[in-house]
Amino acid sequence: MGLSIISSEKREQEIDIQKEIFNSIDQNENIIFSSGAGSGKTYSLVESLKHIINKHGSRLKVHNQKIVCITYTNVAVEEVKNRLGNSDLVLVSTIHERIWELIKDYQKELVKIHQYKLNEEISILNNKLDAHSKFAAYRNLNNEQKSGLADLMISQTELFYKSQDENAGKFREIFGTQLKDFPNILKNYSDFKELIKIIYKINNYAFCLQHIDDKKEGYLKVKYNASYNSDRLHWMRISHDTLLEYGIKIIKSHNVLQQIIIDQHPYFLIDEYQDTEKTVIEIMSILTERSKEIKHPFFVGYFGDPAQNIYDGGIGKNISKVHPNLKAIIKPFNRRSTEEVVTIINAIRNDEIKQSSIYDDSKGGSVKFYAGQNEKIDTFIEKYKSKWGISLKNKLHCFVLTNKSVAEYSGFSNIYAFFANTKKYKIGYQQLNTELLSDNQVRLGEIPSFIYRILEFKSKLNLKNTPIQDLLNKHIYSDMDMGLLRAFITSLKNIKGNTLNELLESITDFYTSTENKKHKELITQLFDFEGFPDKSVKSYLSEILYPNIKEEDITETTKAIEAFLNINFNEFELWYKYILRENETDVVYHTYHGTKGLEFDNVVILIGNAFGRNQMYFKNFFMSIQNASEAKNEYYEEFEQTKNLLYVACSRAIKNLRILYVDDVSDFKDALSEIFIDVKSY
Repeated sequence: MGLSIISSEKREQEIDIQKEIFNSIDQNENIIFSSGAGSGKTYSLVESLKHIINKHGSRLKVHNQKIVCITYTNVAVEEVKNRLGNSDLVLVSTIHERIWELIKDYQKELVKIHQYKLNEEISILNNKLDAHSKFAAYRNLNNEQKSGLADLMISQTELFYKSQDENAGKFREIFGTQLKDFPNILKNYSDFKELIKIIYKINNYAFCLQHIDDKKEGYLKVKYNASYNSDRLHWMRISHDTLLEYGIKIIKSHNVLQQIIIDQHPYFLIDEYQDTEKTVIEIMSILTERSKEIKHPFFVGYFGDPAQNIYDGGIGKNISKVHPNLKAIIKPFNRRSTEEVVTIINAIRNDEIKQSSIYDDSKGGSVKFYAGQNEKIDTFIEKYKSKWGISLKNKLHCFVLTNKSVAEYSGFSNIYAFFANTKKYKIGYQQLNTELLSDNQVRLGEIPSFIYRILEFKSKLNLKNTPIQDLLNKHIYSDMDMGLLRAFITSLKNIKGNTLNELLESITDFYTSTENKKHKELITQLFDFEGFPDKSVKSYLSEILYPNIKEEDITETTKAIEAFLNINFNEFELWYKYILRENETDVVYHTYHGTKGLEFDNVVILIGNAFGRNQMYFKNFFMSIQNASEAKNEYYEEFEQTKNLLYVACSRAIKNLRILYVDDVSDFKDALSEIFIDVKSY
C-alpha cells in the first residue's frame, strides 16, 4: 500500500485553501471550515494557530493578548499542544476549562447567578412535594407539623444516613416512636426516605443561601472542578452543564465582560464544532456582535465536519442558525485512507463534500461488504485475523452493534450488565453508551465517574513515578515536609482490596481510623457524596441508580448492588483501561460512537437491522435510500443520525475494511449496492 506520494496539483490546491483561511484570519472574517474524515483538519487548525503567532504574535505580546483554541477532549488538547510546540501565546483547553477561565474571576456576578439557581431548585423541590401523590401524607400535615418533621429529621441526619441500608422493619423500629405525631408519614418506607432527602436538600440550599447573605467563609465563591460531573450546589460547586448555563448568563448580561474577553482574546479557534454545545456557539455569536458594536477586532474560526455529528447535544448542521454570517471554506482531500475506502465513505455521506485522496499512490486498499448471520461473527473475525496477520503490533479493530457486546469482548460484562439493569439506565438507555463507555471522562455518568476516580487514585498510588501533584491537591501537601509526605503516601498505600467493595471499605476504614484532617479531606474528595461517611456507598449507588425505588424492590436492589461491588477487581481494571484506550489484546472492540477521532489499518464493522433499542435502525436507513426522498423526509432526524454514525465508523479505516450485516438484506439490497457496490453472501 502506498499513501506516500502526494499529488503536487492537489497539494497546491490544499495550500490555496489554507491561504484562504489565513486571509480570513487577517481580515477578522469569521469562518466555518468543514472537511471530511481524515482530511487533516487538525493540521489546518494548527497551521492557522501558527499563522496567527507568526503574523500577529508581536502585536499580541505588546497588548498582553492570547489566542484561544478550544478542543473537545483532553486527548485532543494534548495532540494540538504537541503539534503546535511551545507557545505562551496560545491557550489550548477543553470547552469547559476555557469557559471557566473566562468567568471565574467574576465571583460577585457568579454568586448572584448561583443564588438564583438555588432558589429555582428550592421552588422545583417544593412543587414536587406539593404535586406528587407519594407525598400525600406530608401534604396532610399542617405547617407546624411540617416544620416539626423537618426539624426532627435534620437533627437525626446522621442516624438517617446510617439507617438507610436497613430493611423496612428495622427502619420503622428506629424511627417509628419519634414519628408517632406525624400520621401515616412512615406508611411507605421508600417514599418516606425520598421525602426526607428532599427536605434535606431544601434545607441545605436554604442554609447555603443564608450563608451567602451572611458572607460566611466558604460561601463567597462559586467553584468548578473538571474531575466532578455532578452539581453540589450547597457546597458552591457546579458541574459541566451548569458551568455552561452560568457562563452564558454572565457573559450575555455584562457588556463590560464581553469587551474584556474580546480585548484579551481576539482569536478563538474551535475544534469539532459539530459536537460543540449550542450554548458555546451562542457565546461566540454574542462576542462577535459586541465586537462589531465597539469596533474591536475579533475572529472566530470553527473547524469540523457536520457529517461527524454523532453525540446528543452537539450543534451539528445548525451552527449558522445560531452564529450567522460565517464564511464557509471546504477542504475536499483525504489524507488517511486508500481510494477504495474514500469511495465508500463519499457514497455514505452523499453531500457537498466529495473527498479525493491527496496521494497519487492511493490505490491498494480493500473494502468488502458481506451479508451473513450472527452465528458467523466469530469465524468472520478469525478469518481476517489470519488473512491480515493480526498481532499486538498489527491490531484488528472491530466495531460492534451493542454496548453489551463491547463489554463482553473487553472483559467487563458483569459491570455492564449491572448498569444496564438499573432503573436509571433502563429508563435512559441511550445514556448508557456515553455515561459508562465514553473515553471522555467529562461525559461519564455520576456513578461511573465516582468509580473512575477511585480506580484512577489506586492506579496512580501503585505507580512508582506518579508526580505528587497528580495524586494529591497542592493544598493538602504544600505545608508538609518530606518526612511527613512520605509517611502520608506510605499510609495511603495500605489501602487495598481484591474487589471494589473491599477497596472502598479499606478507604472508609482509613478515613475513620485517622485523626489527620488532610487524610480525611483527601477521602472526602474521592467519595464526594452527600452524607459521607454516615451514608454508605451502597446507599449512594441505590439513590442515584435506583431513584424512587419501591419498598418491595429494595431487597432485590440491595442484592444487585452487593453483587456489583463484589465483582472481581480485575474486571474493573479492564473497564478502566477501556476508558483510557489502553487495550492489551490483538483484537480491540469498540462501540461505533467510541471510534470517533481514531484511525486504524484494519477494521471490521458488524452491523444489523437493530441498534440500541431501535429494532429497525439501520434497516430504516437503507430502506429510506431505496425509497428515495419521501422516506428520508419521514425519518429525517433518524436518517441523518444513522448516516453520520455509519460514516464515522467506515471512515476510521485506513487500508482494510470489512462489513458484515447479520440480518436479511433482501429488502434493501439495491440501496446497499449504491454504497458498497458489491454485496456478497457469507
